[in-house]
Amino acid sequence: MATHQNTTIDSTKLILGNYKIETSATSGGTFVNLGAGIITKFGHNIVKYDTQAGNAPDPVEGISDETFTIDGELIEFDASVLTAISGGAYAAAAASVSGVTVINGGGNTTITERAFKLTNSRLIGAVTHSTVIVVYKAVVDNGLQFTAKSDNDADPVNVMAFTITGKNDSTKTAGSQLFSITRTYNV
Repeated sequence: MATHQNTTIDSTKLILGNYKIETSATSGGTFVNLGAGIITKFGHNIVKYDTQAGNAPDPVEGISDETFTIDGELIEFDASVLTAISGGAYAAAAASVSGVTVINGGGNTTITERAFKLTNSRLIGAVTHSTVIVVYKAVVDNGLQFTAKSDNDADPVNVMAFTITGKNDSTKTAGSQLFSITRTYNV
């Protein structure tokens, strides 16, 4: 059997580097940058169903549930970032001392869904290419998660790991309820 191989790569279709991480109360709202961090994984997850009557040969397949998950780590976090990403699990409190912020948590029973936007921009030649992923309605899956490091560690910066799960927004048209991915390039 013959071996087929591409002879060229279209660099305008590559995604290089990582993403700016932002959140907003709604997908049409003003997005707030969550600061430095890294997206470690994201993806569209589908749970399929199939229906087969008795001994019929061809099952009917479909989607019974779908989500969009985003895993990442933040290295810049303060009261505004933590309250924004948490969807109400945490509250920022004013402190009596200038330059001090206080984060309070515990006892809340609801988490408000938020929109999340990931933006990847890169310069190829003289052209800027962008990939923007918007998850319309998502919640954070975990509370504060830190792994403390030694001051003498080769990389002593503590990171806050997070997982966000997007769910369908039934106010949008079927087929466009979970996420959008937009690729652009400008000269």
